[in-house]
Amino acid sequence: MSRQTPLNPSAEAHADTPLHALSLAQASALIRQKTITPVQLVQVCIDRIERLDGQVNAFVTPTLDAALQAAHQATREIAQGQYRGPLHGIPMAHKDVYLTQGVRTTAHSRHLHDWVPSVSATLVTGLERLGVISLGKTACHEFAFGSPTKDDLFPPARNPWHLAHMPGSSSSGSGAAVAAGLCLAATGTDTGGSIRHPAAACGVVGLKPTRHAYPMSGVIALAPSLDVAGFLTRTALDQALIWDAWHGTDVANACAADVQRSVLRGLRIGVPSGLWRNAENGQATHDPQIQACFEETLQTLQAEGAKVVTVDAVDWPPQPDVVQAANTLIAYEAFQQLQHIWRDHPEQLGQGLRQKLAGAAQLSLNSYQAARVQADVWQQQVSALLAEQVDVLMWPGREALPETLQALMANPTGQRSACNRLFSLTGHPALTCPMGLSTQGLPMALQIGAAMHAEGHVLQVAHAVASAIGWRLPVLLD
Repeated sequence: MSRQTPLNPSAEAHADTPLHALSLAQASALIRQKTITPVQLVQVCIDRIERLDGQVNAFVTPTLDAALQAAHQATREIAQGQYRGPLHGIPMAHKDVYLTQGVRTTAHSRHLHDWVPSVSATLVTGLERLGVISLGKTACHEFAFGSPTKDDLFPPARNPWHLAHMPGSSSSGSGAAVAAGLCLAATGTDTGGSIRHPAAACGVVGLKPTRHAYPMSGVIALAPSLDVAGFLTRTALDQALIWDAWHGTDVANACAADVQRSVLRGLRIGVPSGLWRNAENGQATHDPQIQACFEETLQTLQAEGAKVVTVDAVDWPPQPDVVQAANTLIAYEAFQQLQHIWRDHPEQLGQGLRQKLAGAAQLSLNSYQAARVQADVWQQQVSALLAEQVDVLMWPGREALPETLQALMANPTGQRSACNRLFSLTGHPALTCPMGLSTQGLPMALQIGAAMHAEGHVLQVAHAVASAIGWRLPVLLD
């Protein structure tokens, strides 16, 4: 296990930081100061996409010419005093389930291989008004539910840390693009962990906010009762700037360097008991490197004044039950969305998705309703825990290191990380952020959960954690 060089907690960039290694917060400050222009920033991203994306496969439909035109427009506006705010001139990418007017939207499926929407998703349109520049559409798992197989429409995205490994699911291209420095942020969706899972695998920050914090209108649905829109970024401060720009809040300033350590002093961190062993068979549930890194992280936070509170099993839903309920809800609702394609045009779906839908077809309405009732009970249980016993909950962002593409393709319907399921069911905000590297050089992640609508608190804690443990995303693939 190792740490990277310390992260500068402010938005100031070091003089020798290459443009593609800037965080969104750093780039935003430099654009506001007119030290760099959107044209310079976007051109660097374009150059890296053209040079590196043949290895990473993060993009399925790049829109580089349009991005450069938009960058010139943004540069002119800023020069003329028409600065729109902290996202003006920032290059982002969009998961290919977000509708984009005039730009192909495929959901990584042959069924939509040539579909060009006439409207954009509400979030995409709103980001454009804020000055965001789109570099194009990123790879994902088919309809955000399938698994990579040889008959997919596009090759699967790869992990920039190690190209033989997967970047997580299902916002895979978004995580890979941010980690590789191909863009400064990317949209994703999270139904059972699809923002947090790739963020953990790629060493970036992924926030699943409280439901409806960002609009889902114009996003291809998977499980409508659980689907959440959000972003993947290099840092928690980047997430805070996006949050502030969209919601009109001031979370980013609350993350400022002069106050960020005070967030940890007296913070009650809840950690589930029995985290490392399966209660039924006693087997280890996590990679030993992840366990060691998590425990070291907690020790570091305690040294900064935080208090670790063990959450008794009676107050924490059993993991196997959570996984079963989440899988039932997601699969049942996904089948309602996709059954017409599966039945009428199965050849237009990849093998991994066909197999998952075949299993989903066996689920009953009664099992779905029972899972929904159980999720509501857990929502009340977690809310009470956060109101009465702890300020935040922490656990690893993944149980295992990122798998290889070969292993995933050999078992496309296998169970993936269960770490993200509970807060998908309850709707509480949760964020994954890096906490270290394995001996293989693969990221290991921490997950932070908090009360409903407490995104600001989650982001402050995540920003303080990054500073305390000394994490800074390195330049990859150079």
